[in-house]
Amino acid sequence: MKLNNKILIAFTSSLALTGCDKLFSNHVQCDDESATSLVTQVLNDNLEKSLERELKLLIKDGSIKDLDPAKLKLSAKNIQFSLADSRTDFIDPNSPKTSCSIDLTVTVPSDLIKKSDEARSKVDALSVEAQANNLGVNYENNKINLTLEYVLQPTDKGDKVLAQIKNSSDMQTLVSDTLTYAFLKPQIEKNQVQNLETIKANMRRNNTDYLANEAALEAAEAANAAADEVLAESYEEY
Repeated sequence: MKLNNKILIAFTSSLALTGCDKLFSNHVQCDDESATSLVTQVLNDNLEKSLERELKLLIKDGSIKDLDPAKLKLSAKNIQFSLADSRTDFIDPNSPKTSCSIDLTVTVPSDLIKKSDEARSKVDALSVEAQANNLGVNYENNKINLTLEYVLQPTDKGDKVLAQIKNSSDMQTLVSDTLTYAFLKPQIEKNQVQNLETIKANMRRNNTDYLANEAALEAAEAANAAADEVLAESYEEY
């Protein structure tokens, strides 16, 4: 059954809704174009929500004083989600739910990977590849490959379809962190320059204080030597 091509997205947890002019009497097919488009939209919206959470934390911590917050969310537009070869895993005979799987390829531009890795190295964080390995994400050559699992279900009224993604959290974490580090790179570099200048200033101040103390010590030693000489001359006269 074909779904209406006009999709209206709303979120409740991991659920997304799409409008349909027809009533559903059967299960939604996994390869329905509108359904797979809805899954892609859920992936994009979940990434934006993840970046929103990251941004709130960064603002709260005062970590992006010199950056435009809007650029982090905009960076999500550079991520490409590609779906191919959907499969029907299970058609529930007791409900209108259909369990599906599909090959997902997530492409992250190489310049963002490079920026992210450079920023990570400056703060001793794991590289993109190392984090992917830790998360168990299949990552290679700027691409993430995943057999994505999702469930399609029309509502009881038959005017909407729910699409729930089941196993994308680790992939979303990797992509979100990659974009966040790439976004933070200029701030990290500026902070390091400022920290270096502060260290140098402290060293100069400490050196100045040291030289002043050395001069004062030499002056005191000279004064003591002069006093000793006068005292010695007084004893000789006596």
